[in-house]
Amino acid sequence: MADGSGTRETAGTAETTGGRSRQDAMADAELRRRIGSSGTVDVRLDTGQDPAGAGPARRWDGLAGALVSGDPRVDHRLPYSVLGGPGTGKTSLLVDTVVNFLDSGGTADEVMVVAPSKEAAAALRDQITDVLRARDTYATTGTMVRSVHSWAFVYLRAVAQEDQTGRTAQPRLMTGAEHDLQIRTLLRGHAEDGTGQWPADIRPALPLVGFARQLRDLLLRAAERGVGAADLSELGARHHEPMWSAAGDFLREYGQIQALSATNNLNASELLHTTLAMLDDHPEVFDRHRGKIRLVLVDDAHNLDPASGRFISRFMVPGVRSLVAGDPDQCVFHFRGADETFLTGVAAVEDRRIVLSRSHRLPGDLVRAVNVLESRLPAHPTRVMLRDGGPDGPEGPEGPDGPDDGRAALAVRRSPSRTADTLTVTDEIRRAHVIDGVAWDDIAVIVRSTADIPVLRRALLSHGVPVKVDPTSVVLADQPLVRVILLALDALVRPLGGPEMQQLIESPIGGADPVMLRRVERAVAPVLTGTGMRAMDAVTAIVTGQATAEERERWTARFGPREHQVVERVSRVIEAGRAALEQKTSTSPVEAVLWAVWQAADLSTSLQVQALRGGTLGSQADRDLDAVMSLFDLAGDVVERTPTATLETFLEDVRSQELPTGGRDRRGVRPDAVEILPAHAAAGQEWDVVVVAGVQEDSWPAGPTVGGLFGQQELVDLVDRGIPPEIPVSRAAAALSEERRLFLLAVSRARLRTLVTAVDAAGDDTSVPSRFLDEIGGVAAADAAGSDAAADAETAAEAAEAAETTVAPALPRVLALEPLIAELRDVVCDENRAGHERDAAAHNLARLAEAGVYGADPDQWWGVAPPSTTGPAVAPPRGGAAPAVRISPTTLETLDDGCDTVAFLRGLTGGASTEAMKVGILIHAVAEGFATGLDYDDARDIVAAAVPYLVDGPAWTAAPLAESCLTAVDRLHTWILEREGLGRTVEVERTLERTIGTTDGGLPIVLAGRTDRVETDADGRTTVVDFKTGRTAKTKKEAAESRQLAAYQLLVDGEPGMTPDGAMLVYPRRETSTVTVLQQAAMGPDELEEFRALAVDAAARVTGPVFQATAEDCESSDYACLCPACRAGEQVI
Repeated sequence: MADGSGTRETAGTAETTGGRSRQDAMADAELRRRIGSSGTVDVRLDTGQDPAGAGPARRWDGLAGALVSGDPRVDHRLPYSVLGGPGTGKTSLLVDTVVNFLDSGGTADEVMVVAPSKEAAAALRDQITDVLRARDTYATTGTMVRSVHSWAFVYLRAVAQEDQTGRTAQPRLMTGAEHDLQIRTLLRGHAEDGTGQWPADIRPALPLVGFARQLRDLLLRAAERGVGAADLSELGARHHEPMWSAAGDFLREYGQIQALSATNNLNASELLHTTLAMLDDHPEVFDRHRGKIRLVLVDDAHNLDPASGRFISRFMVPGVRSLVAGDPDQCVFHFRGADETFLTGVAAVEDRRIVLSRSHRLPGDLVRAVNVLESRLPAHPTRVMLRDGGPDGPEGPEGPDGPDDGRAALAVRRSPSRTADTLTVTDEIRRAHVIDGVAWDDIAVIVRSTADIPVLRRALLSHGVPVKVDPTSVVLADQPLVRVILLALDALVRPLGGPEMQQLIESPIGGADPVMLRRVERAVAPVLTGTGMRAMDAVTAIVTGQATAEERERWTARFGPREHQVVERVSRVIEAGRAALEQKTSTSPVEAVLWAVWQAADLSTSLQVQALRGGTLGSQADRDLDAVMSLFDLAGDVVERTPTATLETFLEDVRSQELPTGGRDRRGVRPDAVEILPAHAAAGQEWDVVVVAGVQEDSWPAGPTVGGLFGQQELVDLVDRGIPPEIPVSRAAAALSEERRLFLLAVSRARLRTLVTAVDAAGDDTSVPSRFLDEIGGVAAADAAGSDAAADAETAAEAAEAAETTVAPALPRVLALEPLIAELRDVVCDENRAGHERDAAAHNLARLAEAGVYGADPDQWWGVAPPSTTGPAVAPPRGGAAPAVRISPTTLETLDDGCDTVAFLRGLTGGASTEAMKVGILIHAVAEGFATGLDYDDARDIVAAAVPYLVDGPAWTAAPLAESCLTAVDRLHTWILEREGLGRTVEVERTLERTIGTTDGGLPIVLAGRTDRVETDADGRTTVVDFKTGRTAKTKKEAAESRQLAAYQLLVDGEPGMTPDGAMLVYPRRETSTVTVLQQAAMGPDELEEFRALAVDAAARVTGPVFQATAEDCESSDYACLCPACRAGEQVI
């Protein structure tokens, strides 16, 4: 009952009779005539320009037209609802209502437009601004459009400002990342101090990030429902839920800490309840502000939580024009507390309901797909089935259904692999841009979760597609440029390690690549010979200013201009930051230091130029600039919150934030790039072309969300529905409906075309396409069968079940230059292809080369140019010495295994840094320490502390590795003590070197190696000991014939005062009770001469420049990918 009189609805049109004057009845009759007999609103685009020149004007009929125009005969004692599916014009109706209100003399201060999020508010604000921009006579200083939290903050701040008692502190809204950090910090204190009321079996989980996330989720759900600390504890005690009681105690302590900090920090959930309570306590302030509001409009009301609905309802009083728009079938934020109850409550009044059923965005196929999905959702009285837009529907460049290329507006593509799926997405986007002329920023890729974004982003960028990723999808500290800037700031407060300095030099700040960094290290290394100092340590000292002037001059003596430039760039940044840090100020130096570092890096201009040029590099530059701006925003927030914050505190704050957070968007235009975003972020947005990628059964639909450790969902059921937690509730159906609504939202974002992709790998049970693909797969078949726009949803669904969709080829061809050139080159070089095909490919390559396309000219192909040299591959001479071929005992051992290539490459690179190699370095260091006086207990402590940093696998593997290493230390210590009893002179890590011959070209061959341990008795008889830290050992025969041990004996033979007395391999880590020792007998003069000749021949094998590829057991080699004899290297070029 709207006014106490009888009401009825005729075809959705409000009709009121009885209890009113004759004049009112005549007015109602006129209004009914204008509304027409159908309550389904008809909206048309007027092809003429509106009076203000703002573009095509929309014309609304019926009740919608009366509300938009502000007809005085419309009763505004209760709010009106606007219901409609995707693209039916709900937002447009609100925009036109605002514009007409302002044209009629209203002001922005009298308008309250509410959106569920700041992103939705920004989009709605832009739409209104686009219309008002053409009106020269209109200007305003007010903000009409805000998110619901922004409106709540406005009124909460107004109350705080007008509070004469001074007891109300100015509110401050926290980000989700900051709230998460505060919770984790307090939990860490509970874990360390043993405080808090947590159950004993739960305490080990307190420091874990997942525990803090679940606790935060519970607190947010409680705050959204007005459940405070005492209420939560009481509910836990009443229903025997100890985690609720403990969370209530935690919330009480959290509130006490906030009170002690003298700040009024609020998260989004607390903000609304705090505002409502404050407005109740200060009704005079609220009434004064509410009295100014004459128009209240709410968009996407289905995404509001109950507290938001109560807040907005405060403004929808009799006499205020109020419209609430939404679609319950698009509510996809239940996990954040959203509830369509507010919308359905307003829409329950039937004579105040406006129904928009014609979609002006979606082509016919997509309209039918949406109806199919909606027909499978739980029924509700406010559902609106879509009608096809028809001739007045969306018009693309080539007509109402988009480009006339024979492609359907909705396509489903199944690929046999994830790679093929990624290429399918890439090809669709490139064809839409290149062939159909769709702008990059009018294309979007929607995925189920942020975890799916990186792979697609890399694929698109590699094919020349500029990409935009919402910053809220990536943690700020994980942004590449931010990570580098934080590293530069680290250099101001602590010494950087070698790997960290390497990362800084190879970053945009240093501007070096790995080759240039290697040149820097090689220039420094000869000067450090005999000092025991690593080249990277010297470079670090130069860059950070720790080197003296004399050391800097000596270490950089071999630098060229480019090497000097790289080092100076990083050094300049660190010096600028240090100078800013040393300035004495009364406030935090964080912002000043950050600005000094950024300015000295001199990246802003280059990034700005790249961003403005667009393309793939432009999209990355745009992303980097956004990340840096967010970092500055965070620095400002930290200083504002804690004026005395130190640089160390700021760095810890940034790195401690585990949740992505959006920055302040200052851009006036959208970047010209394809956006990749998770499905939830697509709410309220639209593009010309949309690809919904990776729709798999295991992720879409995802399984039902359980209450977790804290029973969050059980708390929601108890508070919202009165279901006690002890009653089992199945959430499978609700979860499936939520996932179907999310999929519906994703496929209804495109104006021209939507492509849905999935992986359907034969024989792979983990790659199953989603059931949703079968539901929408037959809409085209339904159309071919003759179903019209008003087809029954059941008919469409049956057709969907019977239809088949397209299966993509094994590896789709992508419409891009790189794969095109690759295919043409493959045809040209394939002698088995037909002659005319090779001629055509060569002709096309020539045309591309003439156009300047890189890679089309054969001169640019790898493997086509002649070798750069036919001489021996000899390392550059060191310290001015003459060129020589240098081999090591290890190289000779590798050659004995049969692979010349591995021996050569390992001599250059040293091999990959594996866990086994790192363990070996640690054990060798302990052995050296024992020989030079290292205490046994100290050695064990060092090993126990170092092992956790050596593991490459899961953290739990550190414990068994530590046990194995400590056992090796024990055995090694016992063995070395026994050897010391022999009375021999011991040397460790001694370098032995000897010229053993010359090559055919006259180059000397130098055998050189560093021994682990050399023992010499009083007669000069010398034994070489080589420690092996592997778990497996050679056989006695293999050790007796070992080329490595023989090489050591040959080196000893060349030392004055030494005679070879054999060599041994010592294994301290084998699964035996003692150290395993394998001997090689002393070699006589004839044996040594025979081995010297063998070593000279081996040296010729490792100087190349041509190496024999041998099909040995080397598939696990670090260099298998470079060897054509291995599967991994069958095609090197």
